[in-house]
Amino acid sequence: MTRSPIALLLALLAVSGVRAAPIVAGGARTAAPAAAGPAEWRAFDINVRLENLPRPYTCDELWYRFHDVLLAIGARPDLQILTYHCADTRAASGRSPSVQLEFRLPIALTAAQARYADLSAVPRTIRLAPGEPHSLTRGDCELLRQMGASLLAALPVQVVGAALSCHRGTAAAAQPFALEVQALIPRS
Repeated sequence: MTRSPIALLLALLAVSGVRAAPIVAGGARTAAPAAAGPAEWRAFDINVRLENLPRPYTCDELWYRFHDVLLAIGARPDLQILTYHCADTRAASGRSPSVQLEFRLPIALTAAQARYADLSAVPRTIRLAPGEPHSLTRGDCELLRQMGASLLAALPVQVVGAALSCHRGTAAAAQPFALEVQALIPRS
């Protein structure tokens, strides 16, 4: 039996304990604002290997997409991103690049741990879709799907909505795509 890429992503998310629900047209869910709580910055060092993307990506394109997604889910702005095996102007390579990421995300602390807090953070639902953040485009469905399956699955965030119909050459590929992620965001 062959599974679609979205079925594989949802199965991976289910195995990792992440809950995914369909995203309804019209965008973000509304909920009562959550109270800010004590948090600390936790360091992450993650290597992401992207495979068989539908188009080549330059190192700058990948840098900005990963940078903007990480900032959107609450990462500190002092993150480090290295890209490898990207497309260049002389060749059509770059369909299976790698990205090395070093960054910090807020992690919630219990009341007993509050004295160790570096910051105050609040849970938010973040929508990742074309234009959200700005660097994501309509052609990035497969890139976002792989980011969800590799990067987001390794983080203390929860995918709460997934609409990723990335099949090339089908009507589904022209449909809007999105991931909604529950993450802790530093309170400004």
